[in-house]
Amino acid sequence: MLTITTFTDPMMGLSYECEPLYERLKAHLGDHVQFRYKMAVLVRDVHDFMIPADYGKTEAESIRNYNRRLAQIYKSEEHIGGLPIHMDGFRLFDEQHTTSEPLCRAYKAVEQIAPEKAEPFLYALRRATIVEARPTTHWDELLRVVRLCSIDEEAFRKAYKSHEVNEALLNDMQEMALLGIRQLPVCLLEHNDKRLLFNPLMGYDQFINAINRIYENGI
Repeated sequence: MLTITTFTDPMMGLSYECEPLYERLKAHLGDHVQFRYKMAVLVRDVHDFMIPADYGKTEAESIRNYNRRLAQIYKSEEHIGGLPIHMDGFRLFDEQHTTSEPLCRAYKAVEQIAPEKAEPFLYALRRATIVEARPTTHWDELLRVVRLCSIDEEAFRKAYKSHEVNEALLNDMQEMALLGIRQLPVCLLEHNDKRLLFNPLMGYDQFINAINRIYENGI
């Protein structure tokens, strides 16, 4: 069994645009592959992404400027997988919501209480962020996606704030640090005792070549 672990953040347009690639790999590899996701908080504090042009402005203005810059980045990524990206009214961050950690924590909570729904939840959360331009850093928006995916809301509320989810998220980020990962998204390919880090943005053919490298006789 080949395991492909993607280190990502649900807010990432790049990961969203990799979905067609993953679907193609699933169709090709079938039961020989297992996909997993590890969360890496991309924006720990939005203030870390301020630029000189933001200095002297109010906090609200600076964050609005960052949202606009981020929206432009997202739009530039639309060609990668061909999935639609809509940024009208994009407002992921504001003065009260300055980190993408809530999205990562929400995924880990769903992974804990309903692992079979974790991947559909991740896709729905990405779509809400990148296609619908909803402020998914907000608690009520996370709950909206929970309901959309028919996940037990009370169980989610408890798990989201739990010690177990704190530890799970911390473990994901520690593993990323131990692997020396500094750019996202990145995939960890594992088969038996062989491991290989791979950038999924390299494309399908390169991905297959990377998989063949850790299989003795190819796939």
